[in-house]
Amino acid sequence: MKILPNEFKPAHDLCFLIHDIMVELLKSGGESQAFNQTFELTQNEVESLDKSEDHIIDWLNENEKYKESSLVIRSTVLPALLSDMLHCVYEAMKASEKGKLTISYMLIRKPIQESLFVLESMILDHEQFIKDFANDQKKLSPSSAGGIEGHTKRIANVLDKLKLNTILSPEYIAQLRYSKASEDSFDGVCNKAMHLFTSHKSIKTESQNINFIFAKGEQFPSLWAYFYSRLPYLLYYIYQLVEFICAEIAPTSNNYLLHMQRWVSSKYIVAFPFVEDQYQCKHIDNLNLSFLIWLNNDCIKYGYEGLEKVDLVKLSLSGIYDDVGRV
Repeated sequence: MKILPNEFKPAHDLCFLIHDIMVELLKSGGESQAFNQTFELTQNEVESLDKSEDHIIDWLNENEKYKESSLVIRSTVLPALLSDMLHCVYEAMKASEKGKLTISYMLIRKPIQESLFVLESMILDHEQFIKDFANDQKKLSPSSAGGIEGHTKRIANVLDKLKLNTILSPEYIAQLRYSKASEDSFDGVCNKAMHLFTSHKSIKTESQNINFIFAKGEQFPSLWAYFYSRLPYLLYYIYQLVEFICAEIAPTSNNYLLHMQRWVSSKYIVAFPFVEDQYQCKHIDNLNLSFLIWLNNDCIKYGYEGLEKVDLVKLSLSGIYDDVGRV
């Protein structure tokens, strides 16, 4: 039974839109075999590979084909990791529809903390990612980053590569994912959803209480309000990061990317006014403003100038642009 209040449905639909775009990436990539890699080998190399009993990755490394090895590993890790992330996001959203918010916060923790950290590692340094993946996987754990400051530096480098450093905030993304000290963070809520008792001073379980167990219906609106005011921000970051990695492995057509950017921008602008005053902040406001500016400039390219916000959104959602395929 769905009990999600109407005021959260625009953000809920936005989250599912971003989820579905990434699902389509996996689906179309699999159908077109975009995650399969082929390489030119000499006859001697073919004979050597046929005789070898080593794993293909080991054989590539032994033959100093590090570029090929890196591409194979990333082409294998990306779809598997992304599929797992999207399963968690999907079930978190479906649980939210039914008011099972403990489950939502439990499920969203893994993709935004652990899985996303690995995706960031794939972008930051290909060679180091391969070494860590093969020999030292604890370095692919969020605990290896060096606290909030370390996460902020990593995310800043990722945003530089994505060219999103004026749109998204590395400090805020790190805070949302890992800060126990801030009230504006998933980490504290997710930990309380995961554990019956928490001892960290910032999220310590109250005396004679058990985390979330005694939560009643009147607490649901605030849990929904936080979930839907912040999750779109993180999902947009994840989506942009995934497309960046995919561009190196299985490139997507620019027309398709533009088409999806119009949809995501428009849906975000539609959802933004429903964010309650107490959950407004400069970071989500900046993203909303960036989408408005982007849509306005995009419409101008097609001869539509001087449009109000509502008309920008209507035009972008109207189907005025040709629908295009991902590949």
